[in-house]
Amino acid sequence: MSDTRRGRWGLQLLVLAVGVALSLLAGFAVWNAGSAAERRAVDAAAERAALAIHAKMTIQSALLRGAAGLFDEGDRVEPAEFRFYVDRLVLEKTNPGTLGIGFAAVGRDPADLARSVREATGMDPPPVAHWPTGRRPMLSQILLIEPRHKRNTAALGFDMLSEPIRAEAMTRAARTGEPALSGRVRLVQEIEVTKQPGFLLYLPLHAATERTRLLGWVYSPLRAHDLFDTIFRSRDFEGLRVSVHDGEPRPETRLYGSDDPRRGSLASRRAVDIAGRTLTVTVEQPRRAAWPLPLREGLAVGAAGLLITLLLALLVRQQSRSAAAVERLVEARTAELREANARLIEEAARRGEAEEQIRQMHKVEAIGQLTGGIAHDFNNMLAVILGNLDLARRQTALEGALRYVGRAEIGATRAAELTQRLLAFARRQPLAPAAIDVNRLVREMGELLRRVIGDDVELETVLAGGLWPALADRSQLENAILNLAVNARDAMDGGGKLTIETANCRLDDRYARDNPGASAGQFVMIAVSDTGAGMSEEVIAKAFDPFFTTKDIGKGSGLGLSQVFGFVKQSGGHVKIYSEIGEGTTVKLYLPRHRGAAEEPARAASDGELPRARDGERILVVEDEDDVRALSVEALRSLGYQVAEAANGQQALDLLNRDRDAFALVFTDVVMPGLNGRKLAERLREVLPGVPVLFTTGYTPNAIVHNGKLDSDVALLTKPFTVDALARKVRAVIDQGRSES
Repeated sequence: MSDTRRGRWGLQLLVLAVGVALSLLAGFAVWNAGSAAERRAVDAAAERAALAIHAKMTIQSALLRGAAGLFDEGDRVEPAEFRFYVDRLVLEKTNPGTLGIGFAAVGRDPADLARSVREATGMDPPPVAHWPTGRRPMLSQILLIEPRHKRNTAALGFDMLSEPIRAEAMTRAARTGEPALSGRVRLVQEIEVTKQPGFLLYLPLHAATERTRLLGWVYSPLRAHDLFDTIFRSRDFEGLRVSVHDGEPRPETRLYGSDDPRRGSLASRRAVDIAGRTLTVTVEQPRRAAWPLPLREGLAVGAAGLLITLLLALLVRQQSRSAAAVERLVEARTAELREANARLIEEAARRGEAEEQIRQMHKVEAIGQLTGGIAHDFNNMLAVILGNLDLARRQTALEGALRYVGRAEIGATRAAELTQRLLAFARRQPLAPAAIDVNRLVREMGELLRRVIGDDVELETVLAGGLWPALADRSQLENAILNLAVNARDAMDGGGKLTIETANCRLDDRYARDNPGASAGQFVMIAVSDTGAGMSEEVIAKAFDPFFTTKDIGKGSGLGLSQVFGFVKQSGGHVKIYSEIGEGTTVKLYLPRHRGAAEEPARAASDGELPRARDGERILVVEDEDDVRALSVEALRSLGYQVAEAANGQQALDLLNRDRDAFALVFTDVVMPGLNGRKLAERLREVLPGVPVLFTTGYTPNAIVHNGKLDSDVALLTKPFTVDALARKVRAVIDQGRSES
């Protein structure tokens, strides 16, 4: 090699080395500047969160002082006057999470408290019993609580001094004469299936003429999730994860937010002293995945280094500007919040204006609250990811690429399954109920169940003769049985016996009264039993809660039983757990009986070649999400269909009016602005009554689902879907439309 050529190569290598070095330095500067700005933003958000909680509880104290003022003229207040004061506050609208305002009298004898009830209500005998029963040095009975609804009625007569956490806060309030906040408790008002942790705020009341004599307390029961949700669902905390704990952050002290053990990339914590008790608020910024930037082939080594250096220099400049802008915005928003908080505290001190200030504050909060549609958007994104991965897998023969695509498909599929489990727990999944022969379904699942539970677990089925058909969604029932079998296997570490039993069952009115959520009637019962470790009463009480799991980190999502619970409830049935420590567990599913013969299950499509277009068939794709529409168009064209596309319902109608009788199928999204998918289908029947419609959606609204079940005339392909599922569903809908015509 000549000296000249050696010199050129040396210069190119020198340019590359300098460019790489500068790129690393600039990248570090960008990362450092961005990290500092994000840290300041998270710290500022934590400060805003602490100030907002303090303001919220200051307002709550003002409401109690207003209620205490009703007793200034004497030792008792008329129930009508107390009700008038609370009704004017409109707590359910202005202060979500505050169940009401009540008065608890103090005494030493239940008989004395009964007389207090007669005096307070004018009713004899008193309408409320004192509970829990038993002799105690001092008693405190809830005499008044407004507004008077089912939750609050359940609390009347309760002796709050009988419970240590409440008693500590009440004693502290009586000793200091100031408001006192209790620790984390389960409110007696939590009588529904879905329960929240709560806490209480107390203000002592003394006799008007004898200030040392304690009459009792005015207080507010607070549902923690609803109360803090009005603060942290605002735009100020968008993209952040906020948690509130009673004292030190531990799972058992959590009042609000995520107890996910995975930490965020940035976190900031503040302690807030509220009425003699410390709350800890933690603000975290979730981790974001890193996306590497690939180098393009064909660029010269020296030119690539120079281009990267110039690009990073521009990024540093832009990042500096962005960091300064973020800092100015954070400082401005923090200053605005401090100023607004100071005004709010000052105005709340004036009792006559407190009600109006509370209403105005919540009007502002309501504007920033997040609304629905998360499932729809997430499934749209997953549809794009899964569909493009499927197309990539079909169009490449590179073994390495196929391996990476396969891994990505597994991750995206798991994310889709997680979304479906969340929809199942929320009872918002689309169900297609049919009459099912449960005995036949269990027998057909036998081989699958044996593979799932392994050789160490013995499988036994006890199938009842003359079993009624059950009315349920077949695929969801299979998933429920499979989930229960997996849970049973994990509970029998080292082997055991799994038993699946079926029976006809009648639930009477007494059972329905003793088991909230159950209804009387005839049901098909499916029991899944194991010989595992069993569950305690505390674990059984939380077993159906979403994300609750007793498994090690990474071995369970905490959504298996939640999905079973949501599916059974949405199907009109009931689910019950029976378990003892060391004796195993039985989960019983009660599904509604179908009066009639069971339907033959549809045969699964073969795994052979995908069905394709015939005779130049043409399909109209209607989808407002550009990426999803592009995916659907490309997939259908790969199957041989001629495809036209429209971005909304009105464009689709214009196209159909111009090109009548040219389409074999209309493939449309359900949730679209303006003219949604169902309205488009109704207009289409007026214009072209013979053209079939296939709906797709990631979230099934009431347009095509009623009472949790698909309308009878609806063909639906749920997002995210694969090319295989799309091909078979499109072919089936087109062929069915032709047979009906």
